[in-house]
Amino acid sequence: MNTQDKRPDPKPRKNPHLWQAYLWWDELMQMRKRHTLRISSIEKGKSNLDAQFERDMMEHVQLDTLVCHAKKEMIAFGRTIGPIWDWFTSIKGVGDHTAAKILAQFDDVGKFATVSKFWRFAGWAVVDGRIDRCEKGKVSPYNRRLKSECYLLAESFIKQQTPLYVDIYYEEKERQRRRHPVTECRECGIPWEECKHHKAHHKQYNDGHLHHRAMRKMIKIFLSHLWLKWREFEGLPVSEPYVQAILGHTNIVEPYRV
Repeated sequence: MNTQDKRPDPKPRKNPHLWQAYLWWDELMQMRKRHTLRISSIEKGKSNLDAQFERDMMEHVQLDTLVCHAKKEMIAFGRTIGPIWDWFTSIKGVGDHTAAKILAQFDDVGKFATVSKFWRFAGWAVVDGRIDRCEKGKVSPYNRRLKSECYLLAESFIKQQTPLYVDIYYEEKERQRRRHPVTECRECGIPWEECKHHKAHHKQYNDGHLHHRAMRKMIKIFLSHLWLKWREFEGLPVSEPYVQAILGHTNIVEPYRV
């Protein structure tokens, strides 16, 4: 019998304690989520289990206390990561917890020689002219949890009206509305009001669509700033963005200044 372990060796991490603290927090959060969903199902009459039993067990193992402790540990290790922590957390709308989760998943900016690779890992790249997406039956080309965290951060920028980034959002949303003044039918290419196949066709360039386009631009510019400042703090070389080096764009947004 061949007992040799054929699994690949674990990838070395630059900030292993930050990653371990993140894993503990995430695993505990998933456990709490399962129990709270079970309680919700019971209270809605969808299950004949005992909701009080769930609460008693969560209290017995002090699940909320463990989640809180893991969160504090993650933030503590995040503060040791270097100057990028101070830059990141100085931005309005960025909490210590959010910064720790995002930095833990990127781990080492030295692994990303270009901002395009940084975007790809976070799920915000464009590949062959199309937005990078997961495909059924294939390994995800990006970190789905990290993509979600970046989206939540962008929502925080809008809620907190974060200087610089919220301006990018509103400017892009207005630019998109000028380019697409009316909601259209995606399949017909005509104004939605003129389409007679509403049940089978789809809207495009409505307010929600333009909102997500503007959010996407804001997130990508923020990530480019995170990549640039992190590499500068680490003493690593930085390259000009593709739109600047190849396409010749001159209206490059400078990173947030502390």
